[in-house]
Amino acid sequence: MRLLSMKQVRPGMKIGRTIFTGDGKVLLGSGMVLTERLISGLIKAGIDSVYIDDPLTADIVVEDLVRPETRQLAVDTIHQMARQLANSNKLSRRVSVKEMGYHFQQAFLSILNDLMSNQQIMVHLSTISTYSGALYHHSVNVAVLATAVGMSLGYSRQQLTELGIGALLHDIGKVELPQEMQQKTTRWTPEEMEIAKQHTMLGFNILRKQHNISLLSAHVALQHHERLNGSGYPQGLKGKQIHEYAQIVAICDVYDSLTSPRPWRKRYMPQDALEYLLGSGGHLFELRLVDAFRQHIAVFPIGSTVVLNTGETGVVCKVDPECCHRPVVRVMKDGRGNELRMPFEIDLKTQLNQFIVGFEDDDLFVVQEQVKQA
Repeated sequence: MRLLSMKQVRPGMKIGRTIFTGDGKVLLGSGMVLTERLISGLIKAGIDSVYIDDPLTADIVVEDLVRPETRQLAVDTIHQMARQLANSNKLSRRVSVKEMGYHFQQAFLSILNDLMSNQQIMVHLSTISTYSGALYHHSVNVAVLATAVGMSLGYSRQQLTELGIGALLHDIGKVELPQEMQQKTTRWTPEEMEIAKQHTMLGFNILRKQHNISLLSAHVALQHHERLNGSGYPQGLKGKQIHEYAQIVAICDVYDSLTSPRPWRKRYMPQDALEYLLGSGGHLFELRLVDAFRQHIAVFPIGSTVVLNTGETGVVCKVDPECCHRPVVRVMKDGRGNELRMPFEIDLKTQLNQFIVGFEDDDLFVVQEQVKQA
């Protein structure tokens, strides 16, 4: 399969990966044949790209670190709790303390078990959902990324659980922001941004009162916008004043935000987002943690279409975690843009005179622009 922008999708193409609604339900299942009506509906829903199955890339598989049912459970849990929180300023009237902690523990343990069953953890851009689900899917993505980092740091199961639940709930305070801000599809104004900053304290106040949710998990919600040099919020903490869990979630939060599309901008290229994080190491984020994060990111994700320095175009079909910037590419077009009758593969780890210069489909990404934190 391969990833195509909606501008490249044509009727008759077959969906390669399931597309989800904002609350974690299936919008279109894999294998469904696209029609003009379905394509129009996906565009209206805010979908910027889809994975397509075709004979030339049928054997290229993008494997999720977590199973679809695991993701759906986590997204549904966050969605249900967020909906109940939004209906009441007094959580105890709507959601029992025991129920909230229990459901999030179950959702996270499913994620943790899936991750532990993978020998090599390499995260690809693979989940596609509507803009309306940004909060829920983003929270799950951050939890997966943060847990992978925690595993690489040798965290115990208890530490991974504290970190992971904190990551799942890092933005839970946003459900108490004004409804018009939550539904807005344009950038927040400076005044709205100041209001939005309250979500860290709001989230902390929700979580710190809950049994079965660690106070350290609550501090992730409070501190995930703090920065090493004191430039963050809400308290302007510096260095070791920021808990390591919150620092990890901050890195994962920024990366997933940058590499996800928003109604007002395209997604940033993975290598641009990673370069931003690496460049911020030592003053915004602890360099040791950024490096641990880097080890689990596919700079050129499987299924993405890339351009080589030779002018040839191909689809990334394999990624070696030890050398993720030089994947195996299945060349589909020659240097003049002509489609090849017999595609062939190049392993960039061995062909050192060839390298990737960018993605073919610029419609998917912000290009030639300085990355700004999302």
